[in-house]
Amino acid sequence: MNYQLILECYAVGTEITTQEAKLLDLELQSQIESITVCSRQGCLKIAPDHICMTSLVCKGSFWITCLAAVLDKLLPVPPVNKARGAIVFDELVSLGYLVAD
Repeated sequence: MNYQLILECYAVGTEITTQEAKLLDLELQSQIESITVCSRQGCLKIAPDHICMTSLVCKGSFWITCLAAVLDKLLPVPPVNKARGAIVFDELVSLGYLVAD
């Protein structure tokens, strides 16, 4: 099952198991490492509004942003570490996919 399908199921109320969350975390790490070619893999496509809403991110956000937000909720990182959403945001800004004011 791919991460987009898992997020679709999550958006309609299906819980993500701890094992699925850990696999999603590995998927996110892989996408972050390959974000420069990620646009061809779909993670830099805009997620549907219902996925953004369920992920608690702005409408029009990328799939990778939604994935990071859901994982931050399901598998919180210790306060001394940077949240996944912040890591993704920084990568998107540094590669020019987002503009930070």
